[in-house]
Amino acid sequence: MRPEFLLGVYPGEHLESLLVVSGQVIKALRGKATAVYVAPEVPKRYFSLLNIPAGPRGETISSMFGVEWVAEKVFEKVREVLGEYGVEVETRYITGDPAREIVQEIERGGYDFAAVSTSGITGIQRSILGSISGKVAEYSRTPVLVVKKNTRLCRLLACTDGSKLAACAVKLGAYLAGNLNAELTVLSVARSEELVEIAEKNVEEGAEIAREQGASVRTLVKVGKVRDTILEVSRNQDMLLLGSRGLSKLQRLLMGHVSLAMVAHADTNVFVVKSCPAF
Repeated sequence: MRPEFLLGVYPGEHLESLLVVSGQVIKALRGKATAVYVAPEVPKRYFSLLNIPAGPRGETISSMFGVEWVAEKVFEKVREVLGEYGVEVETRYITGDPAREIVQEIERGGYDFAAVSTSGITGIQRSILGSISGKVAEYSRTPVLVVKKNTRLCRLLACTDGSKLAACAVKLGAYLAGNLNAELTVLSVARSEELVEIAEKNVEEGAEIAREQGASVRTLVKVGKVRDTILEVSRNQDMLLLGSRGLSKLQRLLMGHVSLAMVAHADTNVFVVKSCPAF
């Protein structure tokens, strides 16, 4: 069965990056895609800030400025770029809160993967749209690819702490590496010297998983703060893959959340594995 991807698409320079990176991944997984454009409703308080009369409830940014064609222009680009990778794509246009609608669509459609991009918006636009990619990565229960840069995927970094979801991230990274002819590095970070032996065991187990997928793999063990170390190592990588254990709000407050920190701060593309995908 071919895996299905849901792509959250929006106009802007980041769209090209999303399509190029996700196109490589979808092709490598022999999947198909649905591109969803969510036109956000405008909170009434922003009409005065934009110096225009308040519109009816449910008015979208696109309709408000008379550019209803913007979604179709985006879809034309989607079909063009993904077509270069031989990826089948359907398109959907809906209205509502972008992050919420994308997460709900992932659930309704039973998608295997999702892909979104960081949009680099600021000011009022950011207040209206919010951090779509961060919210989707946090609340989706399916693996989410957050695209941050336009690049050919040649160097992949999979992080492991010995957990089941980390093993799933390594397996996905190995499968991609094999089909993309890319280099895979399996990293484990020990918080102290006393934990190095455990980290070494983790990377060896990860390497074995990768070899079972036929991937060429190297291992790396580092000592230090987990988030800082992963951020440093991932800087020269084209994609970072890691499991997300779905911490509660209280746990995130007390312990932080490594995968969400990578989505927010990593310089490279981040694949957050929140369930073990079938591929």
